[in-house]
Amino acid sequence: DDTIHFHVYDSDVVGKDSIGSCKVKLKHVFDDGKFDEWVKLPAMLGLSSNGQVHIIMNFRPS
Repeated sequence: DDTIHFHVYDSDVVGKDSIGSCKVKLKHVFDDGKFDEWVKLPAMLGLSSNGQVHIIMNFRPS
């Protein structure tokens, strides 16, 4: 199962704090040739959300 994982951090000068993580199965990209969605960044235990990240990917077979 091919999956791409995203780890999102803030841009503090002093240190980087984790905002959240998400993953996308690459099957969606390979099947449709593209992926353009807002993906939620779940908070601890997945009970709420720390926001969303806009992920855009394209795939062109060679």
